[in-house]
Amino acid sequence: MSVDLAGKKGMITKTAQVVTNDPVHPVVTLTVSMQVKDDLHARPQRAGKIFEADCRTCHVDQGKGKRGLELFMADCFMCHNAGKSPSITQMSRRPEKYLLKAIRDGLDNTTMPGWTTSIGGPLSDAEIDSLVKAIRNPN
Repeated sequence: MSVDLAGKKGMITKTAQVVTNDPVHPVVTLTVSMQVKDDLHARPQRAGKIFEADCRTCHVDQGKGKRGLELFMADCFMCHNAGKSPSITQMSRRPEKYLLKAIRDGLDNTTMPGWTTSIGGPLSDAEIDSLVKAIRNPN
Protein backbone atom coordinates (compact mmCIF):
# COMPACT_ATOMS: atom_id res chain seq x y z
CA MET A 1 0.00 0.00 0.00
CA SER A 2 1.22 3.51 -0.72
CA VAL A 3 -0.26 6.83 0.32
CA ASP A 4 0.05 10.05 -1.69
CA LEU A 5 0.42 12.79 0.92
CA ALA A 6 0.82 15.68 -1.53
CA GLY A 7 -1.25 18.62 -0.34
CA LYS A 8 -2.63 16.73 2.66
CA LYS A 9 -2.33 17.53 6.35
CA GLY A 10 -3.94 16.45 9.58
CA MET A 11 -5.10 12.95 10.47
CA ILE A 12 -5.10 10.66 7.42
CA THR A 13 -6.57 7.15 7.56
CA LYS A 14 -6.14 4.52 4.86
CA THR A 15 -7.84 1.14 4.73
CA ALA A 16 -6.76 -1.84 2.64
CA GLN A 17 -8.23 -5.29 2.28
CA VAL A 18 -5.75 -8.14 2.13
CA VAL A 19 -6.74 -11.49 0.65
CA THR A 20 -5.21 -14.36 2.62
CA ASN A 21 -5.13 -18.13 2.37
CA ASP A 22 -6.76 -18.41 5.80
CA PRO A 23 -10.06 -20.32 5.32
CA VAL A 24 -11.61 -18.73 8.42
CA HIS A 25 -10.60 -15.15 7.57
CA PRO A 26 -9.97 -15.04 3.81
CA VAL A 27 -10.07 -11.22 3.76
CA VAL A 28 -8.43 -9.09 6.43
CA THR A 29 -8.97 -5.35 6.63
CA LEU A 30 -5.98 -3.26 7.67
CA THR A 31 -6.35 0.36 8.76
CA VAL A 32 -3.42 2.73 9.05
CA SER A 33 -3.74 6.19 10.59
CA MET A 34 -1.10 8.89 10.50
CA GLN A 35 -0.72 12.51 11.51
CA VAL A 36 0.61 14.46 8.52
CA LYS A 37 2.21 17.85 8.96
CA ASP A 38 1.91 20.42 6.20
CA ASP A 39 5.06 21.11 4.18
CA LEU A 40 6.00 24.18 6.21
CA HIS A 41 5.84 22.44 9.61
CA ALA A 42 7.37 19.16 8.44
CA ARG A 43 10.78 20.73 7.80
CA PRO A 44 13.24 21.30 10.63
CA GLN A 45 13.19 24.98 11.58
CA ARG A 46 15.87 27.18 13.00
CA ALA A 47 15.28 29.33 16.05
CA GLY A 48 14.20 32.80 14.95
CA LYS A 49 12.42 31.67 11.77
CA ILE A 50 9.22 32.09 13.76
CA PHE A 51 9.62 35.88 13.40
CA GLU A 52 9.69 35.75 9.59
CA ALA A 53 6.67 36.39 7.38
CA ASP A 54 5.53 32.80 6.72
CA CYS A 55 5.50 31.93 10.46
CA ARG A 56 4.83 35.27 12.11
CA THR A 57 1.08 35.47 11.48
CA CYS A 58 0.31 32.38 13.56
CA HIS A 59 3.22 32.27 16.00
CA VAL A 60 3.79 35.94 16.88
CA ASP A 61 1.08 38.32 15.76
CA GLN A 62 -1.71 36.62 17.72
CA GLY A 63 -0.19 37.94 20.94
CA LYS A 64 0.13 41.60 19.98
CA GLY A 65 -1.18 43.81 22.74
CA LYS A 66 -1.56 40.91 25.17
CA ARG A 67 0.25 40.19 28.40
CA GLY A 68 0.66 37.33 30.85
CA LEU A 69 -1.40 34.20 30.41
CA GLU A 70 -3.35 35.75 27.52
CA LEU A 71 -0.05 36.29 25.65
CA PHE A 72 1.10 32.77 26.50
CA MET A 73 -2.14 31.25 25.17
CA ALA A 74 -1.99 33.34 21.98
CA ASP A 75 1.64 32.79 20.96
CA CYS A 76 3.33 30.20 23.20
CA PHE A 77 0.73 27.54 23.88
CA MET A 78 0.79 26.04 20.37
CA CYS A 79 4.40 24.91 20.85
CA HIS A 80 4.28 24.34 24.60
CA ASN A 81 1.24 22.09 24.28
CA ALA A 82 2.61 20.00 21.40
CA GLY A 83 4.70 17.62 23.51
CA LYS A 84 8.09 18.64 22.12
CA SER A 85 8.42 21.73 24.29
CA PRO A 86 7.96 21.83 28.06
CA SER A 87 4.38 22.47 29.22
CA ILE A 88 3.47 25.48 31.33
CA THR A 89 3.29 23.12 34.34
CA GLN A 90 6.84 21.88 33.70
CA MET A 91 8.10 25.42 33.13
CA SER A 92 6.42 26.70 36.31
CA ARG A 93 8.94 24.63 38.28
CA ARG A 94 11.92 26.42 36.71
CA PRO A 95 13.61 29.31 38.53
CA GLU A 96 12.46 32.78 37.47
CA LYS A 97 15.98 33.72 36.29
CA TYR A 98 16.08 30.66 34.01
CA LEU A 99 12.71 31.55 32.45
CA LEU A 100 13.71 35.18 31.92
CA LYS A 101 16.93 34.20 30.20
CA ALA A 102 15.28 31.47 28.10
CA ILE A 103 12.54 33.80 26.86
CA ARG A 104 14.86 36.77 26.30
CA ASP A 105 17.83 34.97 24.73
CA GLY A 106 16.39 31.65 23.53
CA LEU A 107 17.79 28.20 24.18
CA ASP A 108 20.77 26.78 22.32
CA ASN A 109 20.25 23.66 20.20
CA THR A 110 16.46 24.07 20.22
CA THR A 111 13.89 25.90 18.12
CA MET A 112 13.26 28.30 21.03
CA PRO A 113 14.40 31.75 19.83
CA GLY A 114 15.12 34.78 21.94
CA TRP A 115 11.97 36.90 22.07
CA THR A 116 13.38 40.22 23.27
CA THR A 117 13.27 43.21 20.93
CA SER A 118 16.96 43.87 21.61
CA ILE A 119 17.89 40.80 19.50
CA GLY A 120 15.12 41.03 16.91
CA GLY A 121 12.23 39.43 18.72
CA PRO A 122 8.80 40.99 19.18
CA LEU A 123 8.55 41.25 23.00
CA SER A 124 9.44 44.11 25.32
CA ASP A 125 10.94 43.47 28.74
CA ALA A 126 7.53 44.20 30.31
CA GLU A 127 5.85 41.60 28.08
CA ILE A 128 8.54 39.03 28.90
CA ASP A 129 8.17 39.77 32.63
CA SER A 130 4.40 39.25 32.31
CA LEU A 131 5.00 35.87 30.64
CA VAL A 132 7.35 34.74 33.39
CA LYS A 133 4.82 35.73 36.07
CA ALA A 134 2.08 33.84 34.22
CA ILE A 135 4.26 30.75 33.79
CA ARG A 136 5.33 30.73 37.44
CA ASN A 137 1.71 31.16 38.62
CA PRO A 138 -0.54 29.74 35.86
CA ASN A 139 -3.68 29.51 38.06
